[in-house]
Formats: sequence, C-alpha cells, structure tokens
Amino acid sequence: MKQEILYTHTYPSPLGPLHLAVNSLGKIIRIGFTPLPAGSNALASNPYRLVENKYACGELEYQLDAYFRGELQTFTVLPELTGTPFQHSVWARLQKISYGETLSYGEIAQKIGHRQAARAVGNAVAQNPVPIVVPCHRVLYSSGGVGSYAARSLPHSDGSAMKRRLLEIEGTRVGVLLKSARASA
Repeated sequence: MKQEILYTHTYPSPLGPLHLAVNSLGKIIRIGFTPLPAGSNALASNPYRLVENKYACGELEYQLDAYFRGELQTFTVLPELTGTPFQHSVWARLQKISYGETLSYGEIAQKIGHRQAARAVGNAVAQNPVPIVVPCHRVLYSSGGVGSYAARSLPHSDGSAMKRRLLEIEGTRVGVLLKSARASA
C-alpha cells in the first residue's frame, strides 16, 4: 500500500501554535492544538508520512492570518474530511453557520433531520478535524453557554477561553448571548 504524504507546519496563531496538515492536493486534513504523531492513522484510512513543508500549508496559513485580523469571513481552502455519514452531515451544517452567528447543538440536530440527537451532534462537533475552517466554535449550549472547546487536547478553561476569543474575533459578544439566553428561558 502506498504511503500518502501529509505536509505539516506549525502556525504561530494568536491563540497559540496550530498544527496544520494538508494533503498533496492542498486540502486541509487537520488543524490541531497538539502535534500530529508521526505514522499514526488518526487522520486517514491509508498510512501516511509526515513532511514538514511550510509552503505546502501556505494558502491555509495566509487565510488563517486574514481570519485572525478580522479580514476573512469565509475560507476558500477546502477540507478533506474523513468520518461517518452522520459526522459529515454535522460538519456540512457547521460550514453553513455564518461568520459571527451561532447555533445550539439542538438547532443543528433539528436542521440535519435528527431532532433528538443534540448529544450525538456534540460528539460529531468534538471530532471535527479542522476547527476554525469548519467553524465548530460557533456552536453553543442551548442556554447560551460556551461550553468546552478542543476538550480532547486542551484543559477545559483553555478551550473555553479559546472559543470565546474566536467568537470575539467574529464580533459575537458572548456575555450578551448568555444574558439573552437566560432572559428567554
């Protein structure tokens, strides 16, 4: 079996280092908060070899720079997502959430035709391999609470602060969301 090459680069974002991986077509395979272990099959059905190459990740880094400056609202670099049909439906719906907008896990479940699957939606959101580009940070609890973010790789308080920061970049005032959610409860 031929080994796929994944090009990697550690991008120094305002949130801290982001570990990028793209395939030979330039499609995003991963944006991680921790480095990708060499030789693992965590991302692809085929074995792969990691090759550090800043230039292969250049377009993604360029767009992330513009996003963090508040100049880019829609990414044009494409992700190559590997997951179950349910995960794909959730991730596709995440990509429809507009810059600066938020939805709850329950609202996403309803929009994908699985009204009672808010918890399963949460699990699919947590498995998103390309955060920021597939904007899982735009999903909140129905109470308006931020919840955790990158819980599998970051301490809860760090992940929550990072999610708040991403929402603030997009002009979403999290405190206002919490107050309006409580008022409507």
